[in-house]
Amino acid sequence: MTLSAAAAVEALEGIALVAVGLYVGVEAVAGSPNDLTSAVVLALMAIAAGVGIVAVGRGLWQTRRWGRAPALLTQIFAVIAAISMIQSRRQAVGVVLIALAVAGAATLLSPPSTRALDED
Repeated sequence: MTLSAAAAVEALEGIALVAVGLYVGVEAVAGSPNDLTSAVVLALMAIAAGVGIVAVGRGLWQTRRWGRAPALLTQIFAVIAAISMIQSRRQAVGVVLIALAVAGAATLLSPPSTRALDED
């Protein structure tokens, strides 16, 4: 159960990152960014990272041992991004992101998840 929750949190974070990447891409093309090339590259990087994070969530869902390390890294980077959001006066987004990161890490490191991932 806890591993499924960890997989769901990971996939949700990946889907959110893909959505942000798509938003930035649409804004870059439809709007008038200061640097179109940088905006498009940022959008593509966010989409690629989001797809990778969704793949990690899928790996956790399938009880793949390799998914633990990248999932934990995702949660660490989510906390860093959340702190940045809070400092830039986007407290609501930052608090939600911290809550997701803590939930993801806690469910991933819980004893049932650890047992499931360590079974051979």
